[in-house]
Amino acid sequence: MTTRLSRSRRRFPAVLLTATAVLSACSPAATETPDAAPLRAVRIAVVESGPAQPPVVATGVLAPADESRLAFKTGGMIREIAVQAGDTVHAGQRLARLETTEIDAAVAQAREAHGKARRDLERGRGLFEDDVLTQEQLDDLETAAAVARAQLDAAEYNRRYAEIVAPADGRVLRRLAEPRELVTPGQPILDVSRGGDGWTLRLGVPDRDFVRLHDGDAASLRFDAHPGRSFAGRVSLLGGAADPRSGVFPVEIAFDAGDARFAAGMIGRAEIAAGNGGDQRSYVPLSALVEGNGDAMLLFVHEGGSVAARRVPVAFVSGTHAVLAESLPEGTQVVTDGAPYLRDGEAVRVVN
Repeated sequence: MTTRLSRSRRRFPAVLLTATAVLSACSPAATETPDAAPLRAVRIAVVESGPAQPPVVATGVLAPADESRLAFKTGGMIREIAVQAGDTVHAGQRLARLETTEIDAAVAQAREAHGKARRDLERGRGLFEDDVLTQEQLDDLETAAAVARAQLDAAEYNRRYAEIVAPADGRVLRRLAEPRELVTPGQPILDVSRGGDGWTLRLGVPDRDFVRLHDGDAASLRFDAHPGRSFAGRVSLLGGAADPRSGVFPVEIAFDAGDARFAAGMIGRAEIAAGNGGDQRSYVPLSALVEGNGDAMLLFVHEGGSVAARRVPVAFVSGTHAVLAESLPEGTQVVTDGAPYLRDGEAVRVVN
């Protein structure tokens, strides 16, 4: 007799097979593979070439490219200085003048002496025609008249230059004297710039650096007044002798300020790419260097979609670049961003 239990046992294998089929249909195919890991993103830079010797580095003081130091032609007491440091001036504008009481008296005296000498000469010519004077005496009168004329010209010249006028449009940089001061001929009274946007950085360099410099050498200038900015300049002057007090040689770097605001007396730092006969070395960004062992640094060279680790010797550092003692081939690409996370031979994705 067939019992209820035996019928249940016959149904159990069928239920199990059905459940197995349902689970198999819901499971992913056993042959599927996971997605490949994405390539690491990096930025690269091309190796540059530059001077094989380290730059000359020096600190200097800023000055206008065209600066004049103004003085009186003659000495005396200052009556007026009409400008202050920082004032804008125009060509021909009177800037300062002397007390002219003594100068006016000297002009008047010279004028009277010249008038008397002319009158004496006219009388002498008449007497010479009457055979009263000799030729020698007439010559003496003519000489005296010429000397008196020259003395009058000199006195009038000094009178004209008893004041200082602006030689060109510009700005007053420094006021070096004050009214009522007694000054000597040629004593500086005012420093003025002649306008324009040109500036020079005045440096002092030791002899070992001076001999490496040439007119026109390129320079990079930085100022605390403009953090994060650099200004391109060139050597415009090399002094012919060392300063007797400091022993350094004067050097000037000319540059254009562009839209940056500067003032005379600011302190700047110059890096001058000293001439070296054309020898070149490889310059790589400092950000490309990962780690170092002595003078050898690790960087990654990018080629064909992958990177290769390479240790390179560093000769010196110039600004934001390391200069290699052994140059890399021209056009070599190095990783600048993402290098610390790379492995030798790893494939990468460039995002420059």
